[in-house]
Amino acid sequence: MADLRDDRVVSLDRPRVDVAIPRELGIHSAIPLAGGDDDLPAYVERDFDKQLQIALATNLPTRGSFVVMVGGSSTGKTRSLYEAVYGLVPEWDLVQPADAAELLEVKNAPPRETVFWLDELQQFLGAHPPLTSECIRALVRHGNLVVGTLWPDQYARWTAGREDVHLLVKSAFVIPVPDALNAGERSLAQIVARQDSRIRDALEAGEVGLTQVLAGGPRLVMSWEQSPTPYAKAMITVAADAHRLGVQSPLSESLLAEAMYGYLMRHQRVRPVEHWLAEALPHATQPLYGDVSPLFPVDDGRAGTLAGYTIADYLAQHVRRKRRIEPVPHAAWEALVTGLNRPDDLRRLADSAVARLRYCYAEKALRRLAEEFGEGRAVAELVDLLVRQDRLAAAADVLQRRLQVDPQDRTATRKLLHVQDLQQRADRIRPPGRVRGGGMSSEVADLLADGGVCDDLRRDADAGDVIAADNLVEELVDRGHLREIRERADRGELRAMEALADLYAGWGDTERLQERAERGERAAKLRLSKMRRTATRSEGSASEIAGLRAEVDDGSHEAALRLCTLLFELRDESNLRAELNAGTAGAAERFIALHAAQEDPSLIPLRAYGLDAAGAFLTRPPTP
Repeated sequence: MADLRDDRVVSLDRPRVDVAIPRELGIHSAIPLAGGDDDLPAYVERDFDKQLQIALATNLPTRGSFVVMVGGSSTGKTRSLYEAVYGLVPEWDLVQPADAAELLEVKNAPPRETVFWLDELQQFLGAHPPLTSECIRALVRHGNLVVGTLWPDQYARWTAGREDVHLLVKSAFVIPVPDALNAGERSLAQIVARQDSRIRDALEAGEVGLTQVLAGGPRLVMSWEQSPTPYAKAMITVAADAHRLGVQSPLSESLLAEAMYGYLMRHQRVRPVEHWLAEALPHATQPLYGDVSPLFPVDDGRAGTLAGYTIADYLAQHVRRKRRIEPVPHAAWEALVTGLNRPDDLRRLADSAVARLRYCYAEKALRRLAEEFGEGRAVAELVDLLVRQDRLAAAADVLQRRLQVDPQDRTATRKLLHVQDLQQRADRIRPPGRVRGGGMSSEVADLLADGGVCDDLRRDADAGDVIAADNLVEELVDRGHLREIRERADRGELRAMEALADLYAGWGDTERLQERAERGERAAKLRLSKMRRTATRSEGSASEIAGLRAEVDDGSHEAALRLCTLLFELRDESNLRAELNAGTAGAAERFIALHAAQEDPSLIPLRAYGLDAAGAFLTRPPTP
């Protein structure tokens, strides 16, 4: 191909594809040969290879393509991508950017005939600033190939919305990569195995898939499950739980040690921290095959430096499934929210804490994002959290400090006025002698729980606004406010009667549904007539829950919401709490709604303060 490179483009490290080192592209080291040779094993052709080659080559030479391989860890997606790119454009330049910012720098004057290699694409999508559709389009228009890899759950996450970053991922040509070889691919592997003993050994292992065995996956799992020392298992578990909470940056030795405290028994904590590290690091970082190890060291961008350790992705995936409903210990939360210094990690930590109702840790992460990194979204979320806890003066203080830094922040100005209005409204209904922060009455708690949204709707609904009345009932249903729904139904409000009947039917509460049907309520009569069908639901609920959980583990956002709604309807607090610990989308809202529907007196502190690390109800704001 003609050399169309433009000397005006931003300087990038651009080796040719045919001289790139496969290990540095994210291809796992494999089982070594008996003689110690650590070269890549022979490639076994996959059924999707032809589709991949077409996706890469279709628009060349006038335009490029954006192709993403979607598959689990150690399924061979990066190796297949490398083989396809190498076979198509071996003489092209290859750029492996460190972050999204590096790509954004070249979008206005892109090179040509270049492969942009974005292994672990989620690191670019969740960066600050994130990768943009405009950037990818500019690279592709200039005839470049942009290629990346994603796990299925990450692909589901980054295609679930309608923001630019979600539309970007949806625009990619996706190549699904199965977890295991099919019968035809295994037959090809048998032929390849005659010349490569590693393929033969992997086929005979029978532990997991061929690609996972080649990458040392089973040995990685054993290194965690059968750790020779509790300190090594604790360290690996810390890294896995951090990964589960969304942390992507390497973890320093000091952070690992602080977090390990929560995974050790009391007598194990007595030994000095230096002993913990001396016991843990040799095993956790010991290479199993080639350079594959449970935790691997990462530099900080300079020669001879150590930024920390990152867990092997196959092991992270395995431990996440094993520990998906286990609470993360307090020591780990504290070490992460105080010790991490990348805003992207703190943002994901804050989101993970909120999803688990661990508001005390969300507050610390949000404060750091607001105060150290000036993130406006964090300011707004922190203020909303403080308002729910009746810490209105603290919320106003956060906004005033924000406006001192940026007087033109209109969002902060509006929120400050809103907080001041809420202060006045709360003080008017606060019981005599009760001071702010001295324990909330139910009226004040209801006002502050949603920043006055329901209170405003009540006012308009009671004034005769039909739309406001309908919207109010929808809000009350989402929050599980059974008492108010029942009161409005008793007053003859049609939408409230229908919502109440739906709730009773979903819970299988035939007795109360029968009572309302005997009063002549048409909605109750209709739901009652269908109860025979819904009565069998509980019999198959266990299999339905298991099926939905499998979909959730594969990254389905829709399945997560359906699962949590089902558990709410079944009033299954135990399983709903398990999903809360897992951070499943919708679990927090449904857990709070369940306590509201059961008219549990613990609702007020739950809604305001959430849970501690172990899952116990907090009854007051955390100590600063």
